[in-house]
Amino acid sequence: MLRINKKTLILFLLMLALELIMATIILKKFGFNFYQGGDSPGYMLMAKNWLEHGVISFDATSPYHPTNFRTPGYLLFLMIIYLIFHSFVPAMFFGALISAFAAPLIYLIAREIFSEKIAFGAGILTAVEPMGLFLGVSILTEGIFTPILFLSIYYFIKYLKRGNVGNLWPASFLFGLSSLIRPIMFYFWPFAVPFIIYKSSNLEWRSVFKNAAVFVAIFFAVLSPWLIRNRISLKSWQFTGLQGELFYVDHYGAVLRYLDKTESLSGIINNAIAIVGLDKRFTPESSDILFKLGLDGIKEHKFAYANVYAKSLISFFIANGYKSFFIDILGIPAKAPYIPFELFLRFDFKSISKTFSEMDAVGFLIYWGSKLFWVAVFISFLASLIYLFFDERYKSIRAGAAFIAVAIFYFALITGPTAIGGGRTKAPVNGLIFIFAVFGWFKIFGFIKRKFT
Repeated sequence: MLRINKKTLILFLLMLALELIMATIILKKFGFNFYQGGDSPGYMLMAKNWLEHGVISFDATSPYHPTNFRTPGYLLFLMIIYLIFHSFVPAMFFGALISAFAAPLIYLIAREIFSEKIAFGAGILTAVEPMGLFLGVSILTEGIFTPILFLSIYYFIKYLKRGNVGNLWPASFLFGLSSLIRPIMFYFWPFAVPFIIYKSSNLEWRSVFKNAAVFVAIFFAVLSPWLIRNRISLKSWQFTGLQGELFYVDHYGAVLRYLDKTESLSGIINNAIAIVGLDKRFTPESSDILFKLGLDGIKEHKFAYANVYAKSLISFFIANGYKSFFIDILGIPAKAPYIPFELFLRFDFKSISKTFSEMDAVGFLIYWGSKLFWVAVFISFLASLIYLFFDERYKSIRAGAAFIAVAIFYFALITGPTAIGGGRTKAPVNGLIFIFAVFGWFKIFGFIKRKFT
């Protein structure tokens, strides 16, 4: 059971208050039309189609062809909101209410491993982190996905610490639920199974097998209605049709941008649509075609892809989206033009310096201030991991720390060049990264204090 204490309540109320302020600013400055770009309109259209026509479809008019391009978790949330209020505007505020649990959950996760001070510090950073606040009130999956992910990790960490399988089953259920909201978690279960085997290693082998098997079975039981629906409606067991387009556009597309064979991301998307046909874009067949074409293209340019992929891992840990947050949303008067990541990949310092010369002082401060903050977070995160696994005093918490680290690196590895697009792909694990970063900062400050006192 989750225990509510003064600190969890403070963290929840702090994050909720900041998110409500964010929602007020957006609605006052831009109105709800702010969410008529990007992925948001598609989510709202599909939720309405599910409610009004009984089919998950991207079609704006009849006939409504079923699709598995988006998984149903977030669509169900939007559908319930629209059913009750006949509007999607309340989704911003109910999303904030759910999203605000992220901060206290990070505190609870960190407290299972580290001290109360470190846990509360990580919770505070999570509560005030700009991208988390923005995504919490956006019509996007991250707002409700992130606290569910944290809750699943919390139960799994409790299992690793106490060995009580009663914590393992809700963790599995929540991992399945998070996969239905954001399909990125669909491939995570094989990374969790070795930790179950490790924790059960002192048991008889049948018990070890049973624990791992039941964990996997619960996970797929949660997914089974969606998979069965896809098989019946679409003649495919494919979990999501998004993966083919994402692999072609973001992964192979990043290679094309790196090789300077295309000018823009939109050009790659248009090319993908032209290949499969607009009317077939959201079908399982389209996903398979684009995945194969992307894979073939990457095989042809495998060294370029390896280069892009390796550098995108760096981008993952320092990407933040704060420039758009402070300048575009909050309206801080500043000039900071967008710098395409492929310029860094190609070491095109001439173009990079030209872009920097077009920034004013405030824009330069926002751009580099956000980068330096996340560089400091990343260095502390990495140093803390190394320290934890070499210092014998922390042997008892290594399993839990390792599991959180695996979850973080899983996101970095599976998103790959997708991270080039900005801070959204990393946002769900920012709180987890903060746990290690705060631990590292406490160690550094403690060392300095001992040296000078």
